[in-house]
Amino acid sequence: MKCTKLLAVLMFFIAFVPPAFSQEPEIILNHEEFGKHQRPAVIFPHEAHSTKIDCLRCHHDFDAYSNNRGGEGQQCVNCHDVHPDDGSLSLQEAFHLQCKECHETFRFQGKSAGGTMCGECHIRKK
Repeated sequence: MKCTKLLAVLMFFIAFVPPAFSQEPEIILNHEEFGKHQRPAVIFPHEAHSTKIDCLRCHHDFDAYSNNRGGEGQQCVNCHDVHPDDGSLSLQEAFHLQCKECHETFRFQGKSAGGTMCGECHIRKK
């Protein structure tokens, strides 16, 4: 009986503790690939997003047929270039479409969401 309880507690920690410590609460999106920024970097509340939406919503990995195969924490910069020469989305377009479309969808559903205008995410210090 003690062994079963111990095993249950151990399984709980194995399943839930590592993900809780595997991410930063906020990520500063200040990619050097862009060079000199025209606007301030976005301070992205990763923890707040990861508790509300599935990781694959942002960290997707599309195959040749536009099926989301999942992925292991893909970052936008892994697939999107700043100036792609193959007609695919640029890194900036990928960021903006990802954020704005999701925020607009949430607002349309009557849920609170982040910004859709430049200055709402790229916040200038006063």
